[in-house]
Amino acid sequence: MVFFTKLGGLWIAFQNRIWRDRSGMGTVEIIIIIAVLVTLALIFRSFIMDLAESIFDKIQEKTNSAISDL
Repeated sequence: MVFFTKLGGLWIAFQNRIWRDRSGMGTVEIIIIIAVLVTLALIFRSFIMDLAESIFDKIQEKTNSAISDL
């Protein structure tokens, strides 16, 4: 019975340490933000790729017209 009482005390001490220790909260928040951004990027992947392709096409057109004007 002493073993279970001691184990219960260790469990309570562990829980108190977890809830009071806030040093890792910044890391957890950053990981959650990165996970959300990656998920959004995967969901909107085709839209992002089409947008990037159209931007690069416009840049290429402007560059070609600027070079041909020289």
